[in-house]
Parts: sequence; structure tokens; C-alpha cells
Amino acid sequence: MTASSTSWKSEPFQEGIPIPYQAVFTGEEFARLKTGLIPQQMEDKWFIYYEEPHLFFHRSWTGKPVYRLTIKSTPKEAQIVEVLWSKDLEAASNADPNYQAQLVDFLLSNLLLGQQKPFPVPPGLKEPAPGVFQHSFSGSGYREVAGQAKKPWWRIW
Repeated sequence: MTASSTSWKSEPFQEGIPIPYQAVFTGEEFARLKTGLIPQQMEDKWFIYYEEPHLFFHRSWTGKPVYRLTIKSTPKEAQIVEVLWSKDLEAASNADPNYQAQLVDFLLSNLLLGQQKPFPVPPGLKEPAPGVFQHSFSGSGYREVAGQAKKPWWRIW
């Protein structure tokens, strides 16, 4: 079933902060993106739908907008030309736009395209157990990879 703006509760996307993310998809992949995602159970954290030319990402429990992707399409391919992250969320978290780009890629790849990309754990995250942050963000349990922060070469523990 294809998701639409009326398939689930959602608030309108107002203003956004640009995220440095671009991607190109085949016609088949674009068709999968346009199908979107309607939450089916409590663990489904996202409501995603397409209204030309935008792909919207909302949190399923609150309906709050998180990302808006602008897609330019041709008969053979589709290209993401702009990604905006909700200004309200950026102001509340001061998170890195580059990390947000990694999260957008994870969501697109795994939730919409059926791939198995590892979850990008943010640098410096101190969580009680592996997978807790990922589950709260995406409701998934994919393999995780550490963020960009690295130990100095002289630290071996």
C-alpha cells in the first residue's frame, strides 16, 4: 500500500536546515521510495510518504516532521537535490548535519529500499547497551558502525 499524507497523523514541515546529502536512484528504486512507509506496530518509528517532488519523514508516535527530501526525476532515474532537517529539531539538539546525512542514508537504504546498511552510531555516544540508540531512533536492529571519532594511534585500549 502506498503511503500518502493522510495515511497517518502528521504535522506539516515548516522550515529546515540543509543537510549535505545527495543520491541518485534507478527508476525501480524511485518507485520503492514513492511507496513510503506506514507504521504497522509500536516499533515502527517512522511514517514516510511522497508528494511530488518531496519525500517526507515524520516520527510515527508524534507526527512531528523530521526530514524533507526534494527529488528530481527523469524516466530513467531520480536524484535527491535537497535535504532539509526540521529547524525545530536542529535547534533542540545541536547535532551535526553530516551525521544527519548518514541517518538519512540509513533510513532510505534500510527502511525503503530493503538494504542492510549498518547503523551509524554517533561519535562519543555513551549508551547503556549496544543497539539502544538505534532502536530508539529507527526501531531496527541492524549491525552498527562507530561514528567518525577515532582514538589516537598511541591508545591501544
